[in-house]
Amino acid sequence: MTIKKKLDDYRFNLRRKQSWKYTAILAFFFLGFLSLLTSKFYINTDDKLYHTKTFEPISTAGTGNITLEERVYYPTAHALDMVVKIDQGEDENLSFSAMEKANPNVKLPVKVVYEDEGYYVVRVNNLSPHWEALAFDLYQEEEENETVNVEDMTSHYSTDTAEKEDSQSFLTTLYSDQTKTKTKQGKGKSLQQKQDYSLLVNGLEKKTVKKKMQNYEKAIALEAKQKRQTQQEMNDLQRDTKYQVDEEKADTESKIALKKDRIQASDETIELYKTEQKSLQEKLKKLNEKEQDLAMK
Repeated sequence: MTIKKKLDDYRFNLRRKQSWKYTAILAFFFLGFLSLLTSKFYINTDDKLYHTKTFEPISTAGTGNITLEERVYYPTAHALDMVVKIDQGEDENLSFSAMEKANPNVKLPVKVVYEDEGYYVVRVNNLSPHWEALAFDLYQEEEENETVNVEDMTSHYSTDTAEKEDSQSFLTTLYSDQTKTKTKQGKGKSLQQKQDYSLLVNGLEKKTVKKKMQNYEKAIALEAKQKRQTQQEMNDLQRDTKYQVDEEKADTESKIALKKDRIQASDETIELYKTEQKSLQEKLKKLNEKEQDLAMK
């Protein structure tokens, strides 16, 4: 083998070794980029857990609003109490169910521990220590309907001619995140009892009544302001009639009549608001008396 041949072979091998280095570097960066793109398939990421806020009304078809007033978790008793307010005109025959994220295929036992004036306190039992999240469903129990099969009535094979059918319609779901849920620790009798919730609900009703009274106060002030503005506009129109001809006066008098109607409507609205305020003041008085009686028990 000549010296020239050996030199060419050496140069070829040198280039091949350098190309392998570049290939290895490119492969390293490619695998790193690929692992970044596919990481979501094998890295365990936390799912977003929903958490229904308290004191925010939720609209439902046919029942008005549903509001989660309070939720309290009792770790020692493995229970969660949900205080729900239903804004409705009559009893809707509500029912409840619950399941936790830790055991999604198991329905947890629920019990209504207190009910009064549209407030429901529902206790969810047998929660896991790490339940993570809870879905609390509300249903409306529909009235039972009796259906009769006429053909069965005329048949001598019929033994039961009436069947009762009952159903329920879904209203809404209230969600709870364990990390965001208020926890109450305690030894022995840690769960709140009926009297405790009587006082709690009474306090919530007082807050609602006071809020309504404040809203009526603001509404009265706003209506009074609009009335004063309308009165001023009417006074200006009446002054203008002094310098107007008959045709102009007729048009102005028509505008003045409309202003008078608005002022009268404002007076009636203010009187209505004051009547509602008076009723709320009486309601607040009764709630204060009830609170005193409950505290003495």
